[in-house]
Amino acid sequence: MMASGSTTGGKGAAGPQFKNPRLVTPLADGILVGGLSIAVIVVVLLVGLVMPTAYDSFSPPDPSASVTAADDDGTGSSRMIRLDHLALIIILQTMINGPHFMGSYWMLYSTPGQVKRYPWSTIYMPILLVGMALLSVVLVAIGASMGQDAASFDTVFQQAQLDNPSGPASAVLASFQQVPLFAGGRAISMLMYAATLIYLAWHYNGQAWGMTASYCYMAGIRLHNSDRQLIRSGYRAMTAVHVCWVLMGNSRMFASPDTAENITSMFVTLMVLSFAVTIPLGIWGFRRAARRSGRRIPIRAILPWMAVYFWYLLIFIHPYFFVLLQLFHALQYLSFPFRVEANRHAARIDSRPGATWKRLLLLYLGLLAGGYLVFDLPPVLEMMERLAIRPFELAALVASVINIHHYFADGAIWKISNPDVRRDLFSHLVHRKT
Repeated sequence: MMASGSTTGGKGAAGPQFKNPRLVTPLADGILVGGLSIAVIVVVLLVGLVMPTAYDSFSPPDPSASVTAADDDGTGSSRMIRLDHLALIIILQTMINGPHFMGSYWMLYSTPGQVKRYPWSTIYMPILLVGMALLSVVLVAIGASMGQDAASFDTVFQQAQLDNPSGPASAVLASFQQVPLFAGGRAISMLMYAATLIYLAWHYNGQAWGMTASYCYMAGIRLHNSDRQLIRSGYRAMTAVHVCWVLMGNSRMFASPDTAENITSMFVTLMVLSFAVTIPLGIWGFRRAARRSGRRIPIRAILPWMAVYFWYLLIFIHPYFFVLLQLFHALQYLSFPFRVEANRHAARIDSRPGATWKRLLLLYLGLLAGGYLVFDLPPVLEMMERLAIRPFELAALVASVINIHHYFADGAIWKISNPDVRRDLFSHLVHRKT
């Protein structure tokens, strides 16, 4: 969501007022853009505070702990979060996160002229990403036929770490020397996964900022550049927190224990400073905008800004709940493509009661089916034996392709400086007579 272009109004003079400054309803908008996520996180944090062991079953065990035959049932369930504990979240991912991704594709490729206007997002980037994914799968498959499989890779990697425990780079180099095809394929998939994690930081916070700007626009508030910078300081700081959180999480794999501990300490310092500095700045920015326009900032514009602080507080305390952030982000997004779809077809939809909602329900079901085919069907079919890649690994590779392209797609379809995008998103607004 990139709505900053709509809030450049001169010295922040008030814009036109609308009778219906909403996407769905005021309550639904507030719930989706941050209200629900804040409420859920508050409950999660309170439960964890009152009952410290409440979420132990979600937390992966200490990797240094020994695993006996009695502990492991052969499926690796003792090494990860048990799927039966996450059944509800998995269902919600299918119901919410999949349609969120497919919604971007629907808007990108169903809009006339988008392919020609944004060839990099619509053609070149998908080809590049799919090509990298296929190359990864082919290298792993060829390597497996030559005896370079996951077991031999793990053996080489672990032996190299034993030979040189202080230098993880040597283990990586040894794997490329002894099992080059499998290591190359694995490296490509890991590179795509790393790019996904980094892109997530900018995407989550950029989308939340776009929602703040959009609801300010619908409230007739035109943000001055200084107001925007004050409010966006929080979003930018949380972007840095997200990236550093990823680095901190991987530091134990590639750094010595002392270095990993220092990285964790620096992350805590960064997070505390980010909260302490940018929350007052954001409040100041909202107050300046309200005084300059003479209008109250709608809570729906503030909720996305508040929510991101709660998001990163949650994953700092309970990092295994990162999956909830994906759901919160997807919920924020869904009302926007649905509003665009309703606005685009308003003239063609008859006046019968419920006609618009029927169309949107059909669209949602279509997006749900598309998301299931892309994210859930490959592991279900378990077609990976011939490809020498496990179902989870293939699903992760597909998810990386979709995630990375999703960021480029959103960058094309949510340019509010584009008059066509403004029309599609805001054409339902009715001006209030003054």
